[in-house]
Amino acid sequence: MADSAGNTVFEQGLVEALSKIGEELTLDDVAPIRKRISEIPMPVAMCSDPEPTIPDWARSHHRDREPKKEDLAVAFLEFSINGQPAAEIQWLPSRQTHDLEISIKVSRWPDDAERLHLTPVSIEPESTFDLPTFVFDRPKGEAPFLFKQRGRMVLHAPQSLSAHPYEFIYAAEFSPLGSEQPVIVAGQRILRLDGADHSQNPITGYPAVDRKILDLREKLRLEPRIAESEVLASLPLLAAFGNLAGQSVQDARYPTQIDEATFQKDVRQFLRQHPNIGVDLEEQAYATGGRTDLSYRGVRIELKSEQRRNLRPDDCKKFAEQAASYAVGTNRLIAFLCVLDCSPKSTPPFPVEDGLLIIPVETKSAPVYVITFLIQGGIPKPSSFS
Repeated sequence: MADSAGNTVFEQGLVEALSKIGEELTLDDVAPIRKRISEIPMPVAMCSDPEPTIPDWARSHHRDREPKKEDLAVAFLEFSINGQPAAEIQWLPSRQTHDLEISIKVSRWPDDAERLHLTPVSIEPESTFDLPTFVFDRPKGEAPFLFKQRGRMVLHAPQSLSAHPYEFIYAAEFSPLGSEQPVIVAGQRILRLDGADHSQNPITGYPAVDRKILDLREKLRLEPRIAESEVLASLPLLAAFGNLAGQSVQDARYPTQIDEATFQKDVRQFLRQHPNIGVDLEEQAYATGGRTDLSYRGVRIELKSEQRRNLRPDDCKKFAEQAASYAVGTNRLIAFLCVLDCSPKSTPPFPVEDGLLIIPVETKSAPVYVITFLIQGGIPKPSSFS
């Protein structure tokens, strides 16, 4: 046994422990030998599965198997409308023809495909739009392939202020239909178009203010915590205060200094003249243990009048927390703040739309959005600058 022993610790230890067996043994010698063997470290067995063998009937199939192909993908790189990159929500006048240009990248071209079709898909009524279908023939050269093509589109019907933008998705498909499918589509393949006609259906009567109101509306809709009903309740106030801001500059509606009570009386009368507001406007409603100046369908309106210091739009932030507190007290995430700057001025007014902004007020859990209008008063006559 000693001649066939290996060089491992276990084998050498076992040979040494059993070396006395060849000599005379007594019963007293057995116990020490057993104890010595039990103290020898045992080797750990290492097992492995045998490499699988392929049966003869499957060898030819295994040999001819092709490697997995790369995913067939179409990446939308860019939409351009009338020569400019499309915005996230693109304003597009209805009943006019517009250019739509598309740029795509195709990872590879299937062997049996002749053409690639990009088709618009939408839940909008078919009578309200015409969007082009883009068709690309098989290219030459090596993948990936870049394509660009231009088409024409028309929106046949404008939208109301309360309506969401038109939304279209482009789907990709190779032809003939037996070609490799499906196609993975990635990138900017969604078009959101706002077809509101500001000339025939103005919101405030001031085009620049109308565009700013639409921008504020979409920002509110992108906030997932704000209910759609709350946004809809805010739209009549956006239109009314936008018109008031325009009048304050065009007609110098507030030429002299007035206090907050006088301003509130004028705003209350002005808002009630709007048929979309009328009887739903409340005065001195309770919220968070205090009285709000005005309220419309649960949307709180805070009014301020500044008689001494010239204000910029960002200066309104110091008033926003009070308006936000009233909103939280009625379980709302939107409040309105209307600040009249009737202090004496020696400079021309700024553009009306610059006085419209949303001020987010942070709370311990989530922000409250205060829609703010800075109304310009105390505007000097243009002749005073000459």
